[in-house]
Amino acid sequence: MKKPAGTLDAVPSKRLFLSIIADYDLNRSISELVDNGLDVWVRGGRKGAIKIEITLDADQKTITVQDNAGGVPKSELRYIVGPGQTGSAPDHETIGIFGVGTKRAVVALAQDIRISTRHLKAKTYEVDFDDAWLKDEDWELQVYEVDDIEPGTTMVSLQKLRVPLDATVISQLRDHLGATYAKFVAEPSVQIVLNGEPIMPEFFDEWSYPPNFEPRHYHGELPLGNGRAIRVDALAGLSNESSPASGEYGVYFYCNDRLIARALKTFEVGFMKGYAGLPHPKISLMKVIVSLNGDAQSMPWNSSKSDISTKHEVFQALRGWLTEVVKDYAALSRRWMGDWGEKVFRYQSGVIVDVPIDNFPEVKKSYLPPMPKSRPRYGDVVTETNSKVVKKKPWTRGLYEGIIAADVIEKQRLEQKNRIALIVLDSTLEISFKEYLVNDSGTYYSDEELLKIFKSRYKVHSEIKKYISFDEDLWKKIAHYSDMRNNLIHRRATATVSDADLKDFRKIVELVLRKLYNLKF
Repeated sequence: MKKPAGTLDAVPSKRLFLSIIADYDLNRSISELVDNGLDVWVRGGRKGAIKIEITLDADQKTITVQDNAGGVPKSELRYIVGPGQTGSAPDHETIGIFGVGTKRAVVALAQDIRISTRHLKAKTYEVDFDDAWLKDEDWELQVYEVDDIEPGTTMVSLQKLRVPLDATVISQLRDHLGATYAKFVAEPSVQIVLNGEPIMPEFFDEWSYPPNFEPRHYHGELPLGNGRAIRVDALAGLSNESSPASGEYGVYFYCNDRLIARALKTFEVGFMKGYAGLPHPKISLMKVIVSLNGDAQSMPWNSSKSDISTKHEVFQALRGWLTEVVKDYAALSRRWMGDWGEKVFRYQSGVIVDVPIDNFPEVKKSYLPPMPKSRPRYGDVVTETNSKVVKKKPWTRGLYEGIIAADVIEKQRLEQKNRIALIVLDSTLEISFKEYLVNDSGTYYSDEELLKIFKSRYKVHSEIKKYISFDEDLWKKIAHYSDMRNNLIHRRATATVSDADLKDFRKIVELVLRKLYNLKF
């Protein structure tokens, strides 16, 4: 059985405003007001030039946002405060569709709000509201006819701010606007001004062009049914500089030319085991910039346009392809780490490879050639080369690992790396003589005999000469570097070890190990 039993009042409470403003900071709130002006301009066919002026007065604690996009007709003034009401139709390629952003933004910013607008050359109207109106559940709002402002202008004036203003906050807002609206302000007909200074565009598409692995330009349409489609345009590649500290790598999303997500490094875009791996400086060259254009209702953004909705059908349709692109360029960045200067950064110009995509949901590949073979680590090569020797003579492991350790030290950014490496090499050489006498000379040496021999390097050398013949000049060099090591450790003055000294001594130690044990380097 089902029969009417009364009605409910579904008009939302004005507390709705106050309950949802916590997600809005200054940057996000100002962006909503900028979106409004741009949407009016876009709905008008992008005709003429648009200027959006933002004034933040830290002394007076006021904010003003003014645009000349065309103004709001009197018949549409209800859109200013009515939740869910918007002048943008779902099929417009705009950036305001939910009808809640501006309302949240102004309430989040201030307690006193005045909005004046003049549609083209019509009369000028003003709407005022404050905290007292928000606390009253009556939704009726007075509209005033006021002195005319410039034709086609809308001005939002905010007082009694809820947010602090200072030089740092204003600077951060400037950076945010430059990145968020870069595609707009790059056009000659669009100008956004903050405190009298134009916002300059900030893009993230500075690439390197390593041969065969140049950036890729992926593009195509994503059909959504009912004759609707999203245009997909993406750039992917390796950046021309590393940015692990700032974090400017990962995936970027633009929706209808507005930056929605910056440097995403989440599970959903491929930062997981088996794909790109977890965020790490090794993959900080990888970057994918995805631009989506189409009707506003099909954009995969959240209601505050501050992130991508990963459950949206558009994102899900692109995810398979996107994660493969992220995975392959991340693998390339990781594989070449340590050789970025030679393998990547030296290629500062080239041609972006064009890759048309017919069916994004079905494509699960990046169209990159097979990954280049990574250069094996020196330590791995030495270990593998001497694997047969160490099976027969396990005491030789520490000897070739001494060479590996010195090699690692040489590559560190240490002021005294040569001194440290010399000590490691000389210790390795001395130990190699001891191991030879104990294990390979064919003569038994007691602990007492060894202790007596190794009290003096001269005695050590004399004992080794009984079994192995080296050129006398080589012995002189060995003695020279032994003295240098002793000076480092036992003398008051610190001896200097040049690059040439270290290189020469390393060759000597490697030669001795090759002669004594057939070790190879």
